[in-house]
Amino acid sequence: MSGTGSAAGPGTVGLAVRRGWASVRWFVTSLMGDTAYATYVEHHRRVHPDTPVPDERTFWRERFAEQDRTPGSRCC
Repeated sequence: MSGTGSAAGPGTVGLAVRRGWASVRWFVTSLMGDTAYATYVEHHRRVHPDTPVPDERTFWRERFAEQDRTPGSRCC
């Protein structure tokens, strides 16, 4: 066989593996809430630029308090 086939080279496979791993990592960190504060800060600065951003400890305290007040469809 000649080199004119559609086989992916080693660089392409490595790139695909890295992209796949990055996607899995993004999904897990988003699912677990690891990026929640960073997302909140970005939103807060964009929508409420004239008010101070609460620190991370305050953010989590208020978030968990809100979840306790309105549990919605949580399993626990």
